[in-house]
Amino acid sequence: MKVLVATASLETLSQLQGQKGLTVQPALYADQVAEALAAKEAPRLVILDWGDVVLDSYPVQQIKERLLQLQQTGTVCLSSPEFLAQPERYLQAVRENARDAYAHLPLGRQCLAFVSYSGGTGKTTLALDTARHFARRARRPVLLVEFTYGHSALNALTGRKLPSLYELATQLVETPANWQGVSLIPMDYANCQDLSVTLFGQYLKTQMATHDLTVVDSTWPHGLLGAIAAEVDRWLVVTTPRRDALANARRLKAELGDKATVVLNRRQRVDGLDLSGLGEPWELPQVGHAGRLEGDLGRRILTQVYGVVNWREYEPSSLLATLGLGSGAGGAVP
Repeated sequence: MKVLVATASLETLSQLQGQKGLTVQPALYADQVAEALAAKEAPRLVILDWGDVVLDSYPVQQIKERLLQLQQTGTVCLSSPEFLAQPERYLQAVRENARDAYAHLPLGRQCLAFVSYSGGTGKTTLALDTARHFARRARRPVLLVEFTYGHSALNALTGRKLPSLYELATQLVETPANWQGVSLIPMDYANCQDLSVTLFGQYLKTQMATHDLTVVDSTWPHGLLGAIAAEVDRWLVVTTPRRDALANARRLKAELGDKATVVLNRRQRVDGLDLSGLGEPWELPQVGHAGRLEGDLGRRILTQVYGVVNWREYEPSSLLATLGLGSGAGGAVP
């Protein structure tokens, strides 16, 4: 378990020396602190005295934003006087939290893009359910970015007026909204189209670097998606059993190439569907009240993305048994 020590307190270092299972990482420069916080294996305990850190001209707000994200996923952040007042208590609490949340196989940083030619495929609901379920089960930072031409579906589904990509990239608003553990960046296309693609692309890449999972919900094609298209690890082409939607998915999968997988949403067990040209689609059943975002669909997506062996560590065994994935090493989600 990693502990970041950004303090000149020798007593703090003395308390941590010899503690089993701890990797102590000292850092007294702002860029060192930022690098440690952005690492794939983030610290579970941060002991930080701002007065001891050499800031130079480093944008401190970025460090504070990352600290807030880590705290939301269980990292303990405190000053050296706070730690020294009850060191054993804090170390025990951090170890217990780490056993609960991080005693799993590494998931690795991922960017998933849900795309579709057709409307009405459930693409946005799938993206939001996947992001929310990742936050709930993995308790790691997750980002959801929207690319749309019209009104924001994220605002509609969450019932909130969220800071848009334009406001965030131009620093009218400092941090993305956090909704149930998910950092949300909706698009205000009318304003975004006037921005430099490089400007908001750099902003998005900075945000993606501090999140373990980035989920993209995009209309296809979209003129601004090129800003981060190279960062996408997997394109998820969402379709339903409608003939026109299947035809569109077939064309889009061919356009996107090897990194594209078709997600057949609302699959009903009926014969006669022409699935040629779709590869091996991930089939999702019709789920009642999918808009409640209870994780039924997100769980199936994440199991496919990370593999049964990896993702089962994050799910109660009874849930995976229900899916038929209790102890196997692979297989498709039913």
